[in-house]
Amino acid sequence: MTVATRPRTAQRAGLLFDLDGTLAITEHLHRAAFNALIGDGEPLDAAAFAQQVKGRSSVDVIGVLFPASSAQERQRLIAHKEATFRALAVQHGLVPTPGLRTLLDWTRTSGIATALVTNAPRANAEVVLDILGIAGAFDVVVSAHDLARGKPHPEPYLAGLAALALDATRALAVEDSLVGMASARAAALDVIAITGPASEPGVTNGAAIAVCDMADPRLLDFLAARFGRAA
Repeated sequence: MTVATRPRTAQRAGLLFDLDGTLAITEHLHRAAFNALIGDGEPLDAAAFAQQVKGRSSVDVIGVLFPASSAQERQRLIAHKEATFRALAVQHGLVPTPGLRTLLDWTRTSGIATALVTNAPRANAEVVLDILGIAGAFDVVVSAHDLARGKPHPEPYLAGLAALALDATRALAVEDSLVGMASARAAALDVIAITGPASEPGVTNGAAIAVCDMADPRLLDFLAARFGRAA
């Protein structure tokens, strides 16, 4: 664990955000990057991507797609795939989820701590945040390089809570995938489910609230009531 931790403060509140599919729709670029890696093999269609890839770490995905590869070869494949994703993101751009900037502004003015918690490499997170124009918007970034185990294991969200000195009862995760929700719930976090165009069936099950995007007026009202802040 390389993420710095802070002394725990009982009254502090926070939001811990997923990256891919939550801050912006990136599935099409990740799928293109994996299919470029697969080459002449069976390409991932939308259904296969949802089943084998969505929400999971590249380490896990490469192990499924290339089961006969050595550990060294898998690291090379991962590096190539992630570099391809970053190039595609820069080339094609990304659009922030509606309401994202307003929500981040509200967290800042309301004194709500924020973390980005992702299975992606830190370089991916930095590129995506830069493209979206929100670099520096999060108090803490927890990436794949900080973790021994990725989502759906609870370690990513436990690391985010520790880094922000938050108790799970005073925090919420913002997620769009079943894998991400499982990670957050295993870390004792309630979850805000984002049910965008790429969300999986059942992603709303067990969510504290489900919204199609962050512009839903119910979201700020929910958060204000939950954290005792003005909407």
